[in-house]
Amino acid sequence: MNTSVNRALLGLLALAGAAPTAWAASAAMRIVNDWGGGFQAEVTVNNDGTTTLSGWTVEFDMPISIGNIWGATVQSSNGGHFVVGPAGYTANVPPGGSVSFGFIGSPGGVSAVPVTVNGGGTSSSSSSVSSSSSSVSSSSSSSSSVSSSSSSVSSSSSSSVSSSSSSSSSSVSSSSSSSSSVSSSSSTGGSGACTVDYVIANDWGGGFQVNVTVRNLSSQPIDGWTLTWNLGAGESFAGGWNASFSTSGSQVTASNPAGHWNGHLAANGGTASFGFQANNSQPPANVATAFTLNGVACGGAASSSSSSSSSSSSSSSSSSSVSSSSSSSSSSSVSSSSSSSSSSVGGEPHCSGYATRFWDCCKPHCAWSENVPPGVEPVKSCTIGDSLLGDPGARSSCDGGPAHQCFDMAPWAVNANLSYGFAALAGGDVCGRCFELVFTGPSSSSPNDPGAAALAGKRMIVQAVNIGYDVSGGQVDLLVPGGGVGAFNACSNQWGASTDELGAQYGGLLAACKQELGWNASLDQYKSCVIQRCDSLFGSRGLTELQQGCRWFAEWFEAADNPALRYREVECPAEIVQRSGMDRRGLGDISSACQNF
Repeated sequence: MNTSVNRALLGLLALAGAAPTAWAASAAMRIVNDWGGGFQAEVTVNNDGTTTLSGWTVEFDMPISIGNIWGATVQSSNGGHFVVGPAGYTANVPPGGSVSFGFIGSPGGVSAVPVTVNGGGTSSSSSSVSSSSSSVSSSSSSSSSVSSSSSSVSSSSSSSVSSSSSSSSSSVSSSSSSSSSVSSSSSTGGSGACTVDYVIANDWGGGFQVNVTVRNLSSQPIDGWTLTWNLGAGESFAGGWNASFSTSGSQVTASNPAGHWNGHLAANGGTASFGFQANNSQPPANVATAFTLNGVACGGAASSSSSSSSSSSSSSSSSSSVSSSSSSSSSSSVSSSSSSSSSSVGGEPHCSGYATRFWDCCKPHCAWSENVPPGVEPVKSCTIGDSLLGDPGARSSCDGGPAHQCFDMAPWAVNANLSYGFAALAGGDVCGRCFELVFTGPSSSSPNDPGAAALAGKRMIVQAVNIGYDVSGGQVDLLVPGGGVGAFNACSNQWGASTDELGAQYGGLLAACKQELGWNASLDQYKSCVIQRCDSLFGSRGLTELQQGCRWFAEWFEAADNPALRYREVECPAEIVQRSGMDRRGLGDISSACQNF
């Protein structure tokens, strides 16, 4: 009998003969995405009892290794048996509530397994049935993403790459009908004055992901908040992050107490953001419009609402690269000394998202002529020595070809408050589009992350040069040297570097520093560690542009981990176009929709 099943059955038999406990809990695992070389899983812990579930742990058996985990910590792993405990903000589960955590594991090709829940770190409460899903869903709280670094319609792709491409295609097609809707409900009177942005970041038919931002419009700060709303017909809450949740019928309550990192709403516009996933038997997803904050209505009908839908078609891929998805950024207003201006549709960025990071040295998706709009030049690619390649049909280095990411695609600071760079998005007609990002303070996956808090207010403009089959709507996977190579590593060969020098496969140099220093080190310690690793990896080899881009992450970007942001599409600055060689400004097709990638 399978070891994990045997362990689960023993747990159930033990429970059957035990006296009833004062609490009851269950948990379920599902596979969010599987790309062959690795996978993303989500585990939801439900408090089925009448008292608060505190200090829980879960156990499961899987023949894997865990590269990154969010919302929880691995307390022990021995021979494929894992014991996982909560992060600080997921430690307490109210009666009827649930918390979720996720992780990136390898190898792929796995199925969900039974999970045993222990309460208070002592007694086993239950072993749940497991559930598995192959459709693309939220990776918003993930610190690792999968980016397709080279997508080609060429018939010269190898069989191994075709296999990876097939995995990518199925993943993309499952979210091909995703749509995004924004609803803002507002009230301008009383101490409960607030607005709520309810953004459907991804909709895959049987479920959807929502990013929520609540804004305090009153003149008094709010310490400790509770937001309540109702889901639509056929919708049921499946788990969330950056808040504690409870449900009663269709009603969902999200809350954070005073003193919690996400529990403070500053006066006159202070915000807090969280997200959740829901199942849906009657798609498409409903846009909630009525909210109460601490018992006071934020308004009835939406004061402003926009909705759009975009199809995400998958192109034939000669290679897919899994990229690390940890990143952070700060934000502040754009200085008037910006070297170029960019026009946009709409005012300030209003769409919710988050940033991650990667650099795998593969040829970008947008470097093939077939993947850019007619009349637009593809993004340039370079040789192993960083010389410009003239052949847009050259095979990617991740397929054994000569085409690499060019070094000058690394991000750079325009001034103290504005940076430029490049990124991978989820897919669709994104090649050459530019987006303005405003970083809002919290991290989407690392509570109390000092870097994300330090970056609040800064801005960045990025051009899409790549797509990722595990990059979800609203996720911006920034190109950052030292950001993690993922599953397809062409960097060791190009730079002559060992895998140890590259840092963690998912998360890169910062993830390696956090493994070295622990998760409670100071921001200065993290930044110093990253800079030291940047100088060792790139400076010692004379790779100056990459070294500068790597240090930018520590110095300008504050070594932030998966920072939350708001975004809007803008016209590409001339400096970005000059570096990439890809210019679609003449198309005049800038969109104000939130889900346009």
